[in-house]
Amino acid sequence: MEDATKSLLEYGIPDTTTGLLSSIFRPPVTAQHFELKPQFIQFISNDSFAGLPHDCPVSHIDSFLEKCDTMKMNGVTDDAIRLCLFPFSLRDRAKEWLRDEGTGSFDTWDKLVKAFLVKFLGQEKTARLRNELSTFRQSDDESLYEAWRRFKRLQRQCPHHGIPEWMLIQTFYNGLTHEFRIYIDAASGGSVLTKNPTEARELIEKMAANDNYHLGGRQNVKKGGKLDVDALTMLTNFVQALTSRFDKLQAGTSTSPQEVCQLCNVHGHIAPDCPPNSSEMSIEQANAFYSSNSKKPYDPYSNSYNEGCKHHPNFSYKNTQAQQNQPPQSPNNYNQPSPGFQQRPPMNQQPVQPLPPKI
Repeated sequence: MEDATKSLLEYGIPDTTTGLLSSIFRPPVTAQHFELKPQFIQFISNDSFAGLPHDCPVSHIDSFLEKCDTMKMNGVTDDAIRLCLFPFSLRDRAKEWLRDEGTGSFDTWDKLVKAFLVKFLGQEKTARLRNELSTFRQSDDESLYEAWRRFKRLQRQCPHHGIPEWMLIQTFYNGLTHEFRIYIDAASGGSVLTKNPTEARELIEKMAANDNYHLGGRQNVKKGGKLDVDALTMLTNFVQALTSRFDKLQAGTSTSPQEVCQLCNVHGHIAPDCPPNSSEMSIEQANAFYSSNSKKPYDPYSNSYNEGCKHHPNFSYKNTQAQQNQPPQSPNNYNQPSPGFQQRPPMNQQPVQPLPPKI
């Protein structure tokens, strides 16, 4: 029934009654002195839940109850303390969810917890956690203690997984490495599968708590493998650097200035590889080349003598082709010059000038 005394302006303003817009219905408190101190509220807010995909709602509820149990007041129920403090433990997406649930939706702690877990531990997350449990595998660098702790953490994050105890123990045992299965079987006196679930769990708990030797051993194995990989990488890098330097050295040699021939003064070849520009070579040219080469590479008594250079066509004193076309000389022609020999006048002799014709 509408209030006849309420103006139109007042209908446009929300009611400011305390707790009217809250989704939590706070139960009445009979204690005369009930106060939530700011220090305790800050203590609750330090471990707030944002509702992100990687956040665990079960762990948040456990942590919140541990803190609330530290506060006890006469005349104040546990539900009243929890319902009053729970909004301070939420932020961002989770706090928006609590506000959107509707006014007075949660009047008991059980209703609030159930709605919270349904929202942030839905079907998709439950299926993922249940799959991680059923396909559990021990990592190569993981000790028995670490593997057992991780397996129990998965069970705690999904308490409604629905997997029976015997199947959980068998799944964990089958997920261990071969050496750890042998280790557990030896400690059980044959096979751990011959024990009941309670005995098998107690044995694994005891062995995981005493698993100090394998923890250090596995860490050493991991470090050794890492060193092996680093050594192989270093060797590969060294070979690549050496190959690169060799390629640069070859490229620098191929692009170095070409040598100059001492016979024709042409770049691109040396004297033994000089192509013959003429069919013969004078004695003066050969002597000049021989005297200009300080190292005397064609000296048979030199360390750099190359026997193959004596057959070079530029160092021949006769024309082999012309000699093949000439008939053999008789013994009386000793004073005749060789066909391949070029006579030159003496150096100090003046050339004979022809006489002028008589008039």
